[in-house]
This record gives sequence, C-alpha cells and structure tokens, in this order.
Amino acid sequence: MDDQNPKRIDSLSDIAFPAERAIRRRRKLKEAVEFWNMSVAGVWLHYVSLGGDLTEYELDAYLHEAYFLTPYQHDILAEAVNELIDMLPPPPRASLTDETGL
Repeated sequence: MDDQNPKRIDSLSDIAFPAERAIRRRRKLKEAVEFWNMSVAGVWLHYVSLGGDLTEYELDAYLHEAYFLTPYQHDILAEAVNELIDMLPPPPRASLTDETGL
C-alpha cells in the first residue's frame, strides 16, 4: 500500500459518502463481475484503459473487501465493468412458433 499517494488509498473516515453506501456499491459491483463471470485481469485491463490507477492486485483486494477506494476510483471501476457488460452479446432466447425468420 502506498501511503504517499492519497488518491490510491482511502480510509473509512475519509470516504466522501457514508461507509455503508460504499460497502453496498462495492458488493453490487462484485455481484456484477461474478454474475457475468468476468476475470479480474480483464476488468483491470479495461479499468486502467479508462484512467484507473490501481494494480490488478489492489483491484482484486477491493472486490474481496480487503481494500478501500476513493469514490472517484470506484466510479472508474464501475464504468469499466458496465462497459464490459455492454459489450457482451445478448443471452440466447427461445423462439416462438409465430416468429419470422425461422
């Protein structure tokens, strides 16, 4: 951990929004990553491409509730995850008998 870079590490007392809300946001983000079976490496690579400055190890620790992020870094991470979700193809659906093109 880097005590000289305050943008990277944030104590609970310094979080700009209540700790309870930060915990809920992190859990929802982790749920999305797990639901879509995203790799930490893939999420990290996209997160860094958007300007995030965590290491892959720090991102993994954040997802496992062992590391804290500033709201700004959380939002970059959430944006990266949401963009990756948007790139996924829609799930297959069952066709009805009256659908055209079958």
